[in-house]
Amino acid sequence: MILKFIDTPLDGKSWEKLMNSCYRIKFQDEHFTEIPAVHGGDAGIEGFTRKGRVYQCYCPERGYNDDELHDHLRDKMTKDIGKLTSPKYADRLKGLGVPMIKEWHFVIPEYKDSRIISHAETKRKEVIALKNADPSNYDYIDEDFIIVIKQAEDFKVEISRMIRTTLTDMQLNIAIHHTTAAPDWSQCDSEKVENIKRKVKAVRGDGDELDEDYKELVNMYINSYINGMEILKVLRVSYAEVYEDIYMLEQSYKKEVAFKTRMNTNSSINAQLFNEILDDFQKKLEQFKYLNMASIMELKLDLISGWLADCSMQFRSR
Repeated sequence: MILKFIDTPLDGKSWEKLMNSCYRIKFQDEHFTEIPAVHGGDAGIEGFTRKGRVYQCYCPERGYNDDELHDHLRDKMTKDIGKLTSPKYADRLKGLGVPMIKEWHFVIPEYKDSRIISHAETKRKEVIALKNADPSNYDYIDEDFIIVIKQAEDFKVEISRMIRTTLTDMQLNIAIHHTTAAPDWSQCDSEKVENIKRKVKAVRGDGDELDEDYKELVNMYINSYINGMEILKVLRVSYAEVYEDIYMLEQSYKKEVAFKTRMNTNSSINAQLFNEILDDFQKKLEQFKYLNMASIMELKLDLISGWLADCSMQFRSR
């Protein structure tokens, strides 16, 4: 869910600004027009397209429980649909050249139950009833008028694109918090487990498998390897452009890591070389300004764990 990855608090102004940009990208081919509220008001909508879509944004002021959130969403929708059908706002809409309204979008970060969908259908029927009763005064509303609830997830492509191209101050937080429980080794096949164990021994210069620090390091890298697969899967499926950035860097740097570690014939500097790779890779990740520091540290650990698990990173035993 895109909201879980946004590392910037949202309020009414920032949500409206973000959604205006999303609509501009998503509906540019429909000649999207934003309505500033500076002169004459916004006519009860944030913007419109030439295909009859209009939208109104709303971001809750704070975190609410499910019932409270529904009440605020319901009341806001009721108020704004009331504006849409008011003669005062109708004249303003016509004066702005808004086409016949086919869709009214209620744009919110999220909703948590179906009651707001039912309420939207109730309000739609009310609007249609008004139009049928007085067609001349509601000639700006289409006879097949619908209300559409839009949430952040509907704009994840546009949001990630804006963040990626620094068109917004927002950053992504794709960090997965590591559990303190023992990792589920079943998600990491035995060959990769043995690779990690062997390479941790080589870097530490210590072959004692009963050593608690050694066992903790192995567990940490296995857990990070598993987490890394989860993160990359989410990015590949839902945030393709971000995934492509990270994947291309990881693939190119993995070749460099393979070269550096295979060229090293002095096993006594394994730990030094490993730490240099960690630091250098972090600097490479920091070029992605849309990632917060938690994401960078998480990705560094997770991707390097992948290199330990496969054959990209090799260290000679002492």
